[in-house]
Amino acid sequence: MMEITLVRCFANPTVMAVLVDPLVNNTRAHRFYERLGFQLVERQRFSDDCFVCRLNRTDWHASKSLYKK
Repeated sequence: MMEITLVRCFANPTVMAVLVDPLVNNTRAHRFYERLGFQLVERQRFSDDCFVCRLNRTDWHASKSLYKK
């Protein structure tokens, strides 16, 4: 589902990146997002302690071309 979401996000040429903010203690989510190419930007306190992670359009397209090989 997340890959479909990313495809839809990046289908819009004005979207340059996607941000997510999993809870700091949610290690399974961290691994999941890392496998998709997200990179840690910063630790941030919203209503809870979170990691802000970013996936850039160029990194997304590069990872998709790796799967095709």
